[in-house]
Amino acid sequence: MKKTNIFAKAVSIVSAVIMTVSANAITANASDETSDYTAKTERLVSLVNEARTEAGLDPIYAVPYLNELAEDRAEEYMNNPVQARIGGNSFVTVVDYEIAPWSDAAEINASGMETPEETFAQWKESPSQWAAIMNPEFTHMGVGVAYDSESQNGWYWEQLFITVDVFERPDGDIEGQYLPVECHIETEEQVTGDINCDGIVDAFDYILICRYVNNQITLEPQQIKNADVLRDGNVGFSDATVLRKYILGEVESVPVKLF
Repeated sequence: MKKTNIFAKAVSIVSAVIMTVSANAITANASDETSDYTAKTERLVSLVNEARTEAGLDPIYAVPYLNELAEDRAEEYMNNPVQARIGGNSFVTVVDYEIAPWSDAAEINASGMETPEETFAQWKESPSQWAAIMNPEFTHMGVGVAYDSESQNGWYWEQLFITVDVFERPDGDIEGQYLPVECHIETEEQVTGDINCDGIVDAFDYILICRYVNNQITLEPQQIKNADVLRDGNVGFSDATVLRKYILGEVESVPVKLF
């Protein structure tokens, strides 16, 4: 199913992503290590939101900017395993209020575990850290991971939570916000363009394909099949371009076969 009524928020997000793709089309070439870290952090975001959904809470948006800060904090935590930053400043001083205005913030961290599942289980056993994950007021988060085989605990994890300041951002949005989607439904028929597996091809699918081709997220096997708009066995910038044109009504149908 194609959703033709693309609401204002989605259009603004798409515009931002289009500019990102244009800027990064040549330079996007993440290393295997970076891709592995991204997969780990995306999985952790999903685990958080699965738990919140089970508890009847709203999901928390991940934000690329906050992910970068969380990675910085994970590295700081590796070198200085206390809540305060080196120099004694609060953790929240990493956040630029102009980019991510906040009215409340918290961070949790862990070390020693290699997988998102083990780390999440560790947080679940800590009342204070679990309270942060389940705080109904938090709206956005960043997740970071750092690793050094010669460090004391090897793996270091960080989650940074904020409540967006609605006086500064009445719509409650932060640029680039997204919700990772894990698509576990395997079907024999490829549902072209429906990357988040919700039965609708819309701007959110375009956001996912752009983030994927820029090596910012990983996709499940079914999602990759659905993202192959050109049916050539690869998912790249050409697929993203055709999908955008389809959503905007410039292409009548997908898939589009070039040959």
